[in-house]
Amino acid sequence: MHRPRYLWCLLIPALFVLVVTTIGCGGAAEEPLVRKFFQASRLGDNMTLANIATVQFDPAKDGRAEGVSVVEAGPEQARVLDFKGLEQARKDAVAAEDEFTKKKKEYQDKNLDAIERVLKAEAANKKPAGKDAEVQVAWTKWRDETKDFAKKVSEARAKLNSERSVADLSVPDKDATAFDATEYTKILKVSAKIVAPNGQSATKTYELKLQRVVLKDASGKAIDGRWMITGLKPAEGGATS
Repeated sequence: MHRPRYLWCLLIPALFVLVVTTIGCGGAAEEPLVRKFFQASRLGDNMTLANIATVQFDPAKDGRAEGVSVVEAGPEQARVLDFKGLEQARKDAVAAEDEFTKKKKEYQDKNLDAIERVLKAEAANKKPAGKDAEVQVAWTKWRDETKDFAKKVSEARAKLNSERSVADLSVPDKDATAFDATEYTKILKVSAKIVAPNGQSATKTYELKLQRVVLKDASGKAIDGRWMITGLKPAEGGATS
């Protein structure tokens, strides 16, 4: 059906406004979070900050942010998180340490008197003699291996904690290690008038790193985590007078 020319004359400006609005509002969805972050930082509201960010904008050092707006939102970057593999590695390390500790205790119980003599000799900076010298060599090995097993457990735990750090903030009511998970990251450029502690002001641009984790249960159902602000730095060439 032929449409009258006057209808297109009405539609074209409206479409133009829609396109411009869509282009201009990059990052609009994150704007409330960004404003909340700077407001909480300005007020020293640590409780609010703890729920939305791992960084803060210290007014005593960085100044007071006013007229905050998101000027650019970068694309989301996805990274699959291996919670299950890291949790299994931690459990394996703990199990190995437990087994070692059990064997160590068996040796200690069988050689307790000799070990006590060795420890007294070491404290007096003396060398054990006879069978005690053999026990010293063995007990030194047990002690060294104790440190090695403890180190492996600590490293496995640290890797898991590092990997799940964003998840624990983004989805705090779930044990992330029980799910498949993907971490999403995006960078926002934010403009604001910064009033320094000395009263001087300048418009500056910052880069904020936002991250969140999406979990999936055994049925494939997604559990969306909230966005957290995990990074903050001045954008290159981001200061103007």
